[in-house]
Amino acid sequence: MQSVIAAFIPIWFIGALGWLSARFGWASVHARQALTRFAFTVAMPAVLFTTLSRTPLDRIQPGPLLAFAISTFAVGLLALALFRGELPERVIGAMSSAYVNAGNLGIPVGLYVLNDATFVVSVLIFQVLTVSPLIFLGLGAGRASFLAPLRTPIVVASFLGLGVSALGWRLPDLALKPLEILGGAAVPLALFSLGMSLNGSAVSWRGTTPAVVLKLLVQPLVAFLAGRFLLHLDGPALFAAVLFAGLPTAQNTYVYAAEYGRPTDLPRDAILVSSVLSLGTLSAIALLGAP
Repeated sequence: MQSVIAAFIPIWFIGALGWLSARFGWASVHARQALTRFAFTVAMPAVLFTTLSRTPLDRIQPGPLLAFAISTFAVGLLALALFRGELPERVIGAMSSAYVNAGNLGIPVGLYVLNDATFVVSVLIFQVLTVSPLIFLGLGAGRASFLAPLRTPIVVASFLGLGVSALGWRLPDLALKPLEILGGAAVPLALFSLGMSLNGSAVSWRGTTPAVVLKLLVQPLVAFLAGRFLLHLDGPALFAAVLFAGLPTAQNTYVYAAEYGRPTDLPRDAILVSSVLSLGTLSAIALLGAP
């Protein structure tokens, strides 16, 4: 339990600083928009390229990843059916319900709970190269071409990073260091701008409740059922799939919605509520499912 809390403390702290900045007028709405834009177009692509370019592709774990992927698509499609509105609004509901915080929570949870952070690489690759383009396609419905998601900086940087890894190239530190510095700003900027958006806003429980229930309860349950009875996983492989399916909503969902000019209330509230409640649900998964 203490390890899970330790993973959340930086998230709460940076988010609180963002809220204070907006509350006391230290930063304007235009500043928040600029931070979100920079995170989406520069910082996130930088961190994804540096991470994936150094990741051997043989570290991908197909068994638990398939169970996790099944849970993601099953819950995402269920959310698309449950939420109302035009396609972009329903996509916001789906990503708030099924897109997990693998980036900055997956690593500490993997290290502290699984004693191994390699599975987070598999989840990260799957989400960035498979789920994110689908999200961008839905959020940009009616505005962009079918191939537009493949040209977003996040997807391009991820493909380039995987290409470098697949070719076995080792880039010099002189080239990677500037990208590492830029990439180091990705999570703090996303959390800070998210905290700023919380100022003067109350949680809308009507949309948030189903999203959080799907995220924290249904998705790990589907991962368990798919892993245990469909893929016949057990032990650490099954535990890893269920644990990562139970991670809270990623802060990237807020950035994605803001970047495409879509409503940000649902992802903002889902991130906040799921992050708080997942302290209990992740601990329960760890206690009940640890091999």
